[in-house]
Amino acid sequence: MYSERKLHPIALLKEMFDNLRKSIIPIVIGLFYIFQAIKNNQWFQAWLFPILIIIVILLMFAPAMIKYWTYRYTLEEKGLRIKYGLIFRKNIFIPYERIQTVQQKQWFFFIPFNVVQILVETAGTSGKAEADLSAVPKSVAQELKDLRDGKKAEKAVEQGENPDQVIKKAFAVQNESEDSIRTVELKTKELLLMAVTSSGVFGSLALIIAFLSQFWEAIPEEWLASGFEQAIRLGILLFVVIAILLLIVLWIFSIILTLFKFFQFKLHQFEDHLVVEKGLFERDTTTIKYERIQGVVIVESPLRQILRLVSVKIITAGGADEQNQSGNILLIPIMKKQLALETIKEMLPAYHFEEAKIEKLPKQNLARFLMIYLVWSIIPFLILSVLFYPYGLIAVLLPLFAGLKAIASFRATGFSLSEGTLLLRARPFLSKTTHLVRKERIQSMKVSRSIWMERTKTNHLSIALKSGNSETTPFLRYLSGEQAERLYKWYHPNA
Repeated sequence: MYSERKLHPIALLKEMFDNLRKSIIPIVIGLFYIFQAIKNNQWFQAWLFPILIIIVILLMFAPAMIKYWTYRYTLEEKGLRIKYGLIFRKNIFIPYERIQTVQQKQWFFFIPFNVVQILVETAGTSGKAEADLSAVPKSVAQELKDLRDGKKAEKAVEQGENPDQVIKKAFAVQNESEDSIRTVELKTKELLLMAVTSSGVFGSLALIIAFLSQFWEAIPEEWLASGFEQAIRLGILLFVVIAILLLIVLWIFSIILTLFKFFQFKLHQFEDHLVVEKGLFERDTTTIKYERIQGVVIVESPLRQILRLVSVKIITAGGADEQNQSGNILLIPIMKKQLALETIKEMLPAYHFEEAKIEKLPKQNLARFLMIYLVWSIIPFLILSVLFYPYGLIAVLLPLFAGLKAIASFRATGFSLSEGTLLLRARPFLSKTTHLVRKERIQSMKVSRSIWMERTKTNHLSIALKSGNSETTPFLRYLSGEQAERLYKWYHPNA
């Protein structure tokens, strides 16, 4: 009755590409060693090289071919069934009512064939989707959503809920192509501004360092010694020029990646959910049910704060994406702050707030911030100054930056209370972050005080929110005793 279905043939190309991407570093390292062995006339013979290449290709692409030819999925009456494998056979069954989200991704080479990748997530998903249909017709995604919502409706009716309301809720939004209540689109100039003001250059630098570290041991020692000698001859000035050029190249690379990732970004608002679409080479579609939203986070980096720009994230529960961080979804990549607040008010009215009502810390609490930051910066400054005098004196920048960070953190810290919404604003590192949380979503609230804070009666406060399958803990530092007590009583009136 329920026939097995195969993946689209384009899935084989995607699987091969994924295997190549995962294996590229060990392959390059292996080939590097082989070339060195051939060059030095050691154990490896040149005629073995083509054979080795064939073996590598087979090892890399054979798993993809086996998975494609054995992969079968079935949309049964009660759930999704997946089977694949040749030697080790896998049989996965996911009941429809256990499915939390059905995500769609579409690579650029999927578009001519009208197919998508479907990621099926359950409440038990941790870091990777429970099921991955790598290339199936678009109609399969809608069919899967219909079956999931239908089963959830049947289960709710069995538990005694009103059938009409359940069915209306389950099938309120069945087709993603229907007209949305509201749509937010980012123009190319806004995406370019986002890319220019992002900190992605540091991520690119870390990626390159991690990549090069894989080859460090493979580089001959004579090459390293020769390189260091050349560097000493060229001097510090050339080093500075090379470093600046490298940062510029990484910056341009980061801009290009950002434009590709958020190409044609769209945020759609429907009756009971939001839909985020983005991507050039891989079109990523994420559906967010309102009931999964645990909080809203407004992020202002120092540069964007000057330009009055913000990004907006939402914290969600019970889901995980194959590549993105679980429970943390970028809702608005970049937008003018006032317009972003208006968008939040329209799409998520329960999380609206007024900046004029944010309560700051008492001025005397600035001393606590200065003390804690300066203590941890003066110690390394003194050590570096003594050990590397006189060049170590440049470490005087550490206390200077620490003092500026203390002042910025103090000025950013604040909170506001309403009948059902809590706002916590702080600057944990460089960016100013504002958390908006509904009272019923807070898992726990903690107020703490160290022995060093007894005299001034100051307190730290943190809350726990469900994020994916774990928790996130927004916090405020050095609240006055009266402020901490008021927040605690708001959450626990009988305290």
